[in-house]
Amino acid sequence: MDDDPPYLAPYGRHVFICTGEYSDSCDPDHTAMRLSSRLSQRLGELGDYLNPQRVKVSTTPCLGVCLRGPILVVYPDGVWYHHVDDELLNRIVDEHLRQGRPVIDRAFYIPEGNNPEQP
Repeated sequence: MDDDPPYLAPYGRHVFICTGEYSDSCDPDHTAMRLSSRLSQRLGELGDYLNPQRVKVSTTPCLGVCLRGPILVVYPDGVWYHHVDDELLNRIVDEHLRQGRPVIDRAFYIPEGNNPEQP
């Protein structure tokens, strides 16, 4: 038996999508799982799984925000998005994950220092 721990290349970001298992208002149209698959597909198309700033995608049954979902959060940035749909998901990939610019008009929480519009 090999006692060495497994190797894991570091992730640059971790994206969580709430599936709303505890409240229908989190994901009223039940699209979170489809969005998660679409996000993984988009990231794979862009080669983001192979570069040093890899992005991990996970679903979670609850993010504690039970309104205006689907809710998506990007860590370590701590940027939270609401009403995520295919259009916003594409913007998050292109603007936030690839260019490092949060999608300000669709985020409902951006920690101080992570908002490019703040002085």
